[in-house]
Amino acid sequence: MRNKNSIVPLGIIGIIIVAFSVVAFILLDVETTTVNKWALAFLLLSEFVLFGGLIGLRFTGTELSKAFLRVGVSTVLLLYFIATLVSILFAGAFQENLNTFILMELALIVLFSIISIAIIAWSRKIARSNEADMAKVGTNEPKRGGI
Repeated sequence: MRNKNSIVPLGIIGIIIVAFSVVAFILLDVETTTVNKWALAFLLLSEFVLFGGLIGLRFTGTELSKAFLRVGVSTVLLLYFIATLVSILFAGAFQENLNTFILMELALIVLFSIISIAIIAWSRKIARSNEADMAKVGTNEPKRGGI
């Protein structure tokens, strides 16, 4: 039950941050060029991914190493958001090269997706080795490393 109650504050914070981003784009009178519209779209996407991923981590299964998964994926999501935010700050340099900006943002998505998938795979491996070690507790059978 604790996990379901912790979703509401994360969702509210996510909605506030998304709303702040849209309002800041409008009120700061940002020039509405195509590259700035794309930058806003990628920023909103990264915010949805960040908070959607944090909410999704609340529902992790038992076949995964929860501590490794939560720390790893949370870090990757936060780094993705920061990388997107930094790239958006330099979006003005891509006024002439919109396709390069979009390609750079897609490359960020692909990179952080691969890292997230690797962390999920490693958390499964860690959970399996932890289960094997727990089964050996109290026996004379050698633990990992044969010691």
